[in-house]
Amino acid sequence: MVKTNGEIIAGIAMVFISLLFIYAGAVNSVWAIILPADYLITAIGIALIVLGVMTLKKEEGPVYHH
Repeated sequence: MVKTNGEIIAGIAMVFISLLFIYAGAVNSVWAIILPADYLITAIGIALIVLGVMTLKKEEGPVYHH
């Protein structure tokens, strides 16, 4: 069973939108001006994905029933 959380979904969405912006910057010179911001959005999206994976691993710890 694949588990996911909000951080992973938000990270995937941010990486996807930043890839679209980077493509638009490659095609259009006006969009190319904001290319550094697109890389920042990509980095934030990757950080959110890593945070989501770390959160899932932390929550999957051993469960003790008394």
